[in-house]
Amino acid sequence: MDLKSVFLRIFSSIRIHKQNFFENKKKLKKYLIYSSLFISILLICMTFLQIGIFFYNKDSISSDLRNMKTRLHDGVRESAPTQNISIFDRNGTLLGEYNRGASLTLSLKQCGNLGVVENTLIASEDREFYDHPGFSVSGIIRAFWRNLISLEIKQGGGTITQQLARNTFTEKKKYSLNRKIYETIVALYIERQLTKKEIICLYLNKAYFGQNSYGIEEASRFYFNKSPSKLEYTEAALLIGILPAPSVYNPVRSISTALKRQKYVMELLSKSELVPEKQINKKILEFKSIYQIKENDLENPFGKLAKFGTNKYFKISRSPELNEYVIKYLSENFESLEDSKENIQVYTTIDIVKQSIIKNILNKDIDSLRWSFRNQSKLSYEEARSFSTGIQGVFVTMEPRTGEILAIAGGSSISDSLQSMNRAFYMKRQVGSAMKGFLYSVAIEEGVVDQNSELEDSPTDINGYKPRNWYGKYLGRISLSEALQKSVNTVAVKVLRDLGISRYIRYLQDGLSLSGSEASRFPRNLTLALGSADFSPIEVVTLYSSIVNGGTVVDPSIIRKIKVGQETVFENEQFSFGSKRLFKESTCGSVLNLLKSVFEPGGTAAWVGDRKRGKSGYLDFEIAGKSGTVESESASYESLGLKGARDVWFVGLTPVEVSAVWFGQDQGVPIPGSGSSVAASTWVSYANVAIHPKNDAKHFLNTSSSDLDSEWRDVPENSSIQENGSSPENFDPDPGKPQEKDEKQEQEEKFYVTPDEKPKG
Repeated sequence: MDLKSVFLRIFSSIRIHKQNFFENKKKLKKYLIYSSLFISILLICMTFLQIGIFFYNKDSISSDLRNMKTRLHDGVRESAPTQNISIFDRNGTLLGEYNRGASLTLSLKQCGNLGVVENTLIASEDREFYDHPGFSVSGIIRAFWRNLISLEIKQGGGTITQQLARNTFTEKKKYSLNRKIYETIVALYIERQLTKKEIICLYLNKAYFGQNSYGIEEASRFYFNKSPSKLEYTEAALLIGILPAPSVYNPVRSISTALKRQKYVMELLSKSELVPEKQINKKILEFKSIYQIKENDLENPFGKLAKFGTNKYFKISRSPELNEYVIKYLSENFESLEDSKENIQVYTTIDIVKQSIIKNILNKDIDSLRWSFRNQSKLSYEEARSFSTGIQGVFVTMEPRTGEILAIAGGSSISDSLQSMNRAFYMKRQVGSAMKGFLYSVAIEEGVVDQNSELEDSPTDINGYKPRNWYGKYLGRISLSEALQKSVNTVAVKVLRDLGISRYIRYLQDGLSLSGSEASRFPRNLTLALGSADFSPIEVVTLYSSIVNGGTVVDPSIIRKIKVGQETVFENEQFSFGSKRLFKESTCGSVLNLLKSVFEPGGTAAWVGDRKRGKSGYLDFEIAGKSGTVESESASYESLGLKGARDVWFVGLTPVEVSAVWFGQDQGVPIPGSGSSVAASTWVSYANVAIHPKNDAKHFLNTSSSDLDSEWRDVPENSSIQENGSSPENFDPDPGKPQEKDEKQEQEEKFYVTPDEKPKG
């Protein structure tokens, strides 16, 4: 085909399309007219519908506005008893001051002192606020254009009045055109009922600033620990910047995004001639320096922001999590106090000095574990960072005679939903070999073994269950002391077999004061000897406290006394000889001697004993302990090249304190180290600094007196720890029935005897 023919075809095609266009032009115009008419009618119908809904709700809206206006002018607070609750540590140090009737709702007069906040709000959210009647067409167009050119939602089209209407009188979760029309109608009505100053004040009292903070007063105190009247423009810009999307611009969730938003708000302030443009970067740098913000810090990028407590009713809160726990404890156990106007004093068992020491040590060691994880893994930077932030720790220490909890720490992030109290009381993880000390206590108490027993570490097959040792070999004939010292698995399983699973579970049940249904959580198979059951840190220290105190069951407690006015309404009962007994004193003495061997040469924590013997004044009191390491055998993690421990534990025993340390990753991702190195190091760091027993309390109980055994062994015949005639051979499960191998991995104890594996710290 020649060139001429090609051009003729092109021109012919253009002519045909042109003819079709003019033929369809009238149809297209007609279609557009009808479509526009339909949309207009639809909008008019929707508007009239929403007007009808408004008039239906008008009386209620009007009443609410009058009440809110009255409170603004008179400073009237929500009806609640004005009751101060003071919380003290065991030494009388004030930890928290809580006012149940306090309100962080600002009056109109107080809002008049918020010049910086008001200027920032108007510059960022509604520049025509003092000129429009409730909605702004130019504001909608401007917001649409800014969002379009930036390809992100930088500004909303709603005015401050519309946002107040939405926050107060609509269902905020359901965005729709109907809701937008309705809130605009309500906004027009609000403008007729309230002044601009009243609208601003109400809005600031109701706005949500993320992290469960409602209202500018609460948000300012939560993020900056200061009144909003004292905020600088950089601080106000960060807070006001949160408003369009608290889940996105929340500095605790994403400090980088929040800082970008802060700078954008500062630029808007510059356009309003409130902040010189040349000083924006300088002021933001000063802000980051004051609050120690380091965006590249993986563990604490937001520095000192949001580190000032979580409850708006606390005037003073030196220990936020403990204070929250106390208030919750009062509401759940002393409901009648909520209606009282008398002031309340709560005296806790916590030693705030020990608490501070524990938190500092634990958080440093969590950081160290996270750093080791990221550097040892072969994952990408983002994957390693994501996994490492889930690594956490818990440290609990208790007075063994009374069950009084002296200090708790756990969780290293304020956005962590399972912080100290929850992790210590309710988090349950497998304990590995950490519970072998308690197992041998029961076995000695029941006469299955004694301190001088010799047992066989050899290949074992019990109805198909073949426990293995972490060290991959067998030691032959060994003493019970060596079995505990080296955390030998085969011996522990044989001891539990001879003792009887049901009998052991009954001791666990009695030691923790569990009901029969609660005790059903313990697996009824021989893996129980190796720590396949889940325990909380509080439960671990409770069980070991009964060994240190000479055999008496204790109930963990965090409240010593509660006074209402001058009257004591609750006082925790202290340890007494009439308490329920679990072990003879001689049993406890034997087990403590066994647990001391963990620190001797060849023990799983021998490095601690070496340091103690080589350094004068170092841990100058008797110590005992038991480590536990639960190895991860998850195929999914192994495929990522991740191997190691899923949970690491150490139980540290002294004559005056029983402590439990746990480290792990919340989802069970393997972490570096073991109980005998990582967790033991944390305990030793604390014990050497914070435990200072008097000279007469530096040694464990005297085990030479057999007279006390007969006097103290006052257990009723129907006690659940009696075996009711069953012999050790009648263990559970039935020996005639094949026993399935537990689906969970066998627990393995890391054992360090060479200098290749040095404890950290």
